Amino acid sequence: MPRLRPPRSLCAVLPGGAAVAWSTAAAWSAVLAAALVALLAVAPDAAAWEVRPDAPEASFRLFHERFASAAYHYPRHGAKPLGIIGFEAYADVAVDREFDDEAFYSDAVSGDLPVDTLGVARVGARKGLPGNFDVGVAYGRALGGDLELVSGDLQWALLDGGAVSPALSFRLTATQNIDSGAYQLEQYGAEAFISKGFAILAPYVGVGYVWDEGTLERSDGSRVSHDDSRFVAYGGVVLNLLLPKIVVEVESAEHVQGAVRLAFGF
Repeated sequence: MPRLRPPRSLCAVLPGGAAVAWSTAAAWSAVLAAALVALLAVAPDAAAWEVRPDAPEASFRLFHERFASAAYHYPRHGAKPLGIIGFEAYADVAVDREFDDEAFYSDAVSGDLPVDTLGVARVGARKGLPGNFDVGVAYGRALGGDLELVSGDLQWALLDGGAVSPALSFRLTATQNIDSGAYQLEQYGAEAFISKGFAILAPYVGVGYVWDEGTLERSDGSRVSHDDSRFVAYGGVVLNLLLPKIVVEVESAEHVQGAVRLAFGF
């Protein structure tokens, strides 16, 4: 089966990229996000893939590092605060198209990824609070798998941005999985990111540091745990239409992946 690959124009979302990339990226974003809502609405009868409870420790550690990187709760929005009456609901998906090419895959994973691609999908909401704070919650799933995620984030804007000045925000995140099988993930992150609006476009870039712990409940009743930490970096562009907002983001940690988001709000 052919691979599902992100648009060739994905890298053009960073500042200075060609505006023509948006015709492809925006269309792909809308299709993905609409399908994502349907995928998250109904749980599959049986997972197409799952983490092996008998995975060798070395393979499990490599799996955890790669999956935790793919599942991190990136912002996928600009640094400007929503404001006290602001609200946003969204659906997004991140794609790692080389996950099943890694050497650990056959030892740590049972089954096949949908279209040979690891997709981590989320639906969530963000709400503006007084004092330039925003708070968010999200529910996610590794598509085709048995791993479900809940995430939360708190953001504070040091600079809320203006006609000539950028917005600068700091963000804390937390994620863990629920209703899991053999694998449990607990993850925390801290970031700083900056954005600047230009008409209907708002490019942004950010960096952060992530701590996580993965635990495998083995078939014999024993447990294997692995702590890991990493720097993350990301950049993207928000296309502010009247309805909706479309976001394309490039994310780098253990690997480079692409993500798209469809958001509605004010």
